[in-house]
Amino acid sequence: MFKLPQPFPEVLPLLFLISIPFNVISETIETERTVLLNLKQQLGNPPAIQSWNDSSSPCSWPEINCTDGSVTSVSLHDINITVKIPPSICKLKNLTFLDLASNFIPGEFPTLLYNCSKLQYLDLSYNHFVGSIPADIYQLSTLVYLAVNSNNFSGDIPPSYRRLTEIERTPFGI
Repeated sequence: MFKLPQPFPEVLPLLFLISIPFNVISETIETERTVLLNLKQQLGNPPAIQSWNDSSSPCSWPEINCTDGSVTSVSLHDINITVKIPPSICKLKNLTFLDLASNFIPGEFPTLLYNCSKLQYLDLSYNHFVGSIPADIYQLSTLVYLAVNSNNFSGDIPPSYRRLTEIERTPFGI
């Protein structure tokens, strides 16, 4: 009787370890797709992002960039957003770039973005934000770029802004 050869016992653990990163990436993309599809719904299903669907990877969507299989950039520039920014955006744990410029987003400065712990680039320019820049803006400690110009912010730039030590450019326009 013919007997199939047994795999080398030392190879099996190696094969298992090699498969782990693929499972993690797959789970991350699935989770992030769900977050983005919920975000799309919370934003009122803007026509500009109708291509977002549950059968494709968010990394293939034009408004999304990924690094190592995880969403790092969301660019929703000029897509007619008319509602406040949903807190779910910060469920994208590796988000470093967020462009929401040239929309009609209402309300005060979105402090919920303090929960986006890796955010480096934030463009909120040309929206309908009101009130003052919050004194605790320093909580966006990883920011390198912040644009808030052409909104309806009032008052002075808070002194705590100087605590954003990584900032390189900020068009305030208050």
